[in-house]
Amino acid sequence: MKKKKGQEEIMGFVLIVVLIVVVFVIFLGIKLRNPEPAQKQSEIIYQFLESSMEQTTECVLNQNSRNVVMDDLIKECYSNNNVCISGETSCETVEDTMNDILNNTWKVGAEYPYKGYEIKADYFDNSSSQGKGEKVFLISSGNCNRSFDGNSYWIPQFPGSIIVSAKLCA
Repeated sequence: MKKKKGQEEIMGFVLIVVLIVVVFVIFLGIKLRNPEPAQKQSEIIYQFLESSMEQTTECVLNQNSRNVVMDDLIKECYSNNNVCISGETSCETVEDTMNDILNNTWKVGAEYPYKGYEIKADYFDNSSSQGKGEKVFLISSGNCNRSFDGNSYWIPQFPGSIIVSAKLCA
């Protein structure tokens, strides 16, 4: 009688160990199928993009209107590329303003912690940003060949969207 009780306990223990091993193998398989992304999502870069989209630019499109904020000017650059009262196009103003913001925010070069940056905006027909986007602008500086942190900011532009992506390279 005592012999059977001991065998039952051992079988229960073996069953628990086998169950734990199966669960571990399943989690390991899921982890190996979903590799880490090449870019690390950076909350700081997202906040940078979000605040730079609210930056007031030097562009005034009409005589009696206000200066246009960056995200509206990016939309204008994509859809019409109108000329500001100053004589610059909306796309030129976007690039000039973004260059000023980037140069005052991220110092890049061999002597700095960041070796380069890249910021770009692309228009996509659908909000999932799948497939090839239509280039709105691209600004880069320094060397961006190695590891980088990045994030993106979504701007609705009917019928699709404009995705502004930024990379800060180490």
